Amino acid sequence: MRVRKKNRGTWALLVLGLLLGLYGCGKAPTATDPPDNIPPPPAQPSISVTCSPTSGGKDTVVTFTISIKSNQKEIGVFGLEMIFPPKMFNYSGVDKGSLTGDWAAVDGNKVSADKLKIGGFKGSGTAAVVNSQGSLAVIRMRVTGGELGDGQQGRISIQGYTDDISDISPQPAATNFTLNK
Repeated sequence: MRVRKKNRGTWALLVLGLLLGLYGCGKAPTATDPPDNIPPPPAQPSISVTCSPTSGGKDTVVTFTISIKSNQKEIGVFGLEMIFPPKMFNYSGVDKGSLTGDWAAVDGNKVSADKLKIGGFKGSGTAAVVNSQGSLAVIRMRVTGGELGDGQQGRISIQGYTDDISDISPQPAATNFTLNK
């Protein structure tokens, strides 16, 4: 292709413009790019229940730990319900958790064959500060298993959160235990 002398200047400017444009193609900040110094959004508050061990036979003592993380406000009082299969477990008691060790009370009461009410208050103890991670309570149960078969799974859930944990999720939170005979 032959370029006329008159258009050489135009072509040179066009090529120069393209080269300069490509040179600046590195990622440049735009109005929609977030600045690098913005911290990630805070973790969502959550509650969970876990069991240890996750399986066992008759007379095995199982602990169910109720834990929280990333709470958005101090926790100085809490309440919840724990639902469990009554043919699989006998309620034994409740212990304080890692976040409630110096609290005035953490306790549980059996309100029906399959339901416990668990709660606690700090009294003159230390509230769980914002963004805590740890346990509120540890529930002990003994495996009965009676008429249930080997490999039977039981679902244990917590729900009905009140007081300073009323806005924490998921609701319900659950775990499973497997009966070994």
